[in-house]
Amino acid sequence: MNLRMTPHPHHSTPVAAPPANCFTVLIIDDLAANRLLLRKFLESAGYAVIEATNGVEALDLLRARQIQPDLVVTDIEMPVMDGITLVEQIRVLDSGVATVPIVTASGNADEEMRKQSLAAGSDIFLTKPFDLKQLRREIGGLLRSRRKVSRANFNVTSMPEPLSRLDTEAGAEAGQQG
Repeated sequence: MNLRMTPHPHHSTPVAAPPANCFTVLIIDDLAANRLLLRKFLESAGYAVIEATNGVEALDLLRARQIQPDLVVTDIEMPVMDGITLVEQIRVLDSGVATVPIVTASGNADEEMRKQSLAAGSDIFLTKPFDLKQLRREIGGLLRSRRKVSRANFNVTSMPEPLSRLDTEAGAEAGQQG
């Protein structure tokens, strides 16, 4: 044992939850290998990842409000519920998750599938296998644009103006003179 290192409990404690400033991505894919690849890639980029194996499982999590992802990445061709139906269902949910950016993807992509995906409410359609650099750019762009929209919707003029020290002193002097 190195005598210069003091035994602190935090040195051996695994991280149980993602940091508060971390974006969360929900991955939905029926193939475990695809989920594993995406999870490893996204976690290495600093994202927290939640996984579901099909659209029904993902919708159950979202409807129960057990999760609130910042972004969704879903496969199109899955058993139980396909990705296009999933996107349509997410877009009509009565919670904030209805506006979450959604990336859809398929290994058997054609132009018609891309059109259907975007018409259902997907923000971006990608072909598998992913170009991981492109995926990272697309995710970053979607999250940045969502953050800008959130800031634009925040009405700063409705907040009361903070009093400066000079305003406070001027008011106190006026009260003393009156």
